[in-house]
Amino acid sequence: MSLTRERLFDIQNEQVEEWIRERLSDKGAGEDSEEWQDLLNQYSDYQEHLQDEFEWKAEVKWLKEEVKWLKENDLSYHHEKFFTELDALKNMAESNLENPNKVFMLHSNIVVKMSYAYAVTLLETFLGDTFKALIIKRENFLENAIKNVKEIKNARYSIFELSKTDLNICSLALSHTTGIHFHNISKVQKIYSHVLGIELQLDISKVCKITSLRHDIVHRNGYTKDGKPIELDAQDFFQTIEDIKKFSSSLQEQINEILAE
Repeated sequence: MSLTRERLFDIQNEQVEEWIRERLSDKGAGEDSEEWQDLLNQYSDYQEHLQDEFEWKAEVKWLKEEVKWLKENDLSYHHEKFFTELDALKNMAESNLENPNKVFMLHSNIVVKMSYAYAVTLLETFLGDTFKALIIKRENFLENAIKNVKEIKNARYSIFELSKTDLNICSLALSHTTGIHFHNISKVQKIYSHVLGIELQLDISKVCKITSLRHDIVHRNGYTKDGKPIELDAQDFFQTIEDIKKFSSSLQEQINEILAE
C-alpha cells in the first residue's frame, strides 16, 4: 500500500471514529463494546445509503438527458447515423488495404476481426437506440413494452428510488432497457414485434451467424468452441457490412410503415 493510500485509509478511520464517539452514550466505551459495534453498523448503512442516493441521482440525470436527446431526434436519425458509421468503418478498412505500408493493415487477421466485432457493436447500438426511441415516441409502444418485454415488465424500484425522482413511467421503463441484449437477434426480433404490435418479417439468418461469430472473436480471442481459429479476410468483412445494412434497412422500412399508418 502506498503512503498516499495509507494516509487516506487513516483519515477515513479517524472520520469513522469521530462519528461514532459523537454518538456514544457511554463516552468511555471502546471498539469492542456492543454500542460501538452497533454504531459502526449504522455508519456503514448510512454510507451505503449515501452511495445509493448518489448513484440514483446520477442515473436520473442521465435518463433526463437521454429522453431529451431521443425526443429531439427523429427515428430515422438513428438509422442514418448507423449507416454513416458503418460506411466510415468500411472506408477505414479500404484505406488500409490500399496502403500496405501502414502498420495495421486490414488484411492482417487480427485487424479484420477487430473491425468485424466493431461492426456488430454499431448494430447493437442502432437496435438499442431505435428501441428506446420507439417507446419514447408513442404511448402504445410504451404500453406494449411494459406488458411484453420482460426486462421492463419485471422492473423493481425501491420506495427510496421512487421518493427521490420526478421521472415518469416512460423514463423509468427506459432505465431498464440496458438489461436487454441487443446482440441476441432472435430475441430482438421478438421484442420489436411485441412493441410494434405486429409480427416482423425479417430474415435474421445471416445476422445471427454474424453475431455468433462476433461472440467468438470477443470472448474466445477469435476461436470457436472447438478451439479452431476463425479465419476472416477483408471480403468477409465487407460482406458482413452489407448483410448488416440489409437487415437493418428491412427493420427500418417496416418501422416506417407502421409509423405512417
